[in-house]
Amino acid sequence: MKKIGIFYGTSGSTTLGVVDELEYQLKKEEYQTYNVKNGIEAMKDYENLILVTPTYGVGELQPHWQKQYDVLSKMDFHGKVVGLIGLGNQFAFGESFVGALRVLYDVVSKNGGKVVGFVSDKEYSHEETTAVIDGNFVGLPIDETNQGSKTPQRIISWLEVVKKEMK
Repeated sequence: MKKIGIFYGTSGSTTLGVVDELEYQLKKEEYQTYNVKNGIEAMKDYENLILVTPTYGVGELQPHWQKQYDVLSKMDFHGKVVGLIGLGNQFAFGESFVGALRVLYDVVSKNGGKVVGFVSDKEYSHEETTAVIDGNFVGLPIDETNQGSKTPQRIISWLEVVKKEMK
């Protein structure tokens, strides 16, 4: 498998903890991690990408991702395999739980990328969210507030699926 580019946005420590767990589970793989507040231009150098974002407001991208949105929306994702991880609180924000996943999904899909790692919504409690298509989240939802003990195993299971799709 070729090297993976991990790109994340964060305004606090929760997303960093998830990225740390992701890196720990990828310890046998080649990867490079980037904070999107420093730019996303390096995405063009990878065929395998994992994009990580918390959801802010009502289904909105984290502010550093939002600042990169113009560049992201014009990026060519043809030939790229992309896994998405979104953080949110399914009980406090059930109507927009991990909605930022859908924003990233839409950009990557529209611009030719192959999004992998859909996850069934059966183990989550949410009213309605744009991040679900046909009963599956468009990436891995993480709720550290309410289901933090499930995060390591969820990442392990998700990576098993995603790595099979990566080149």
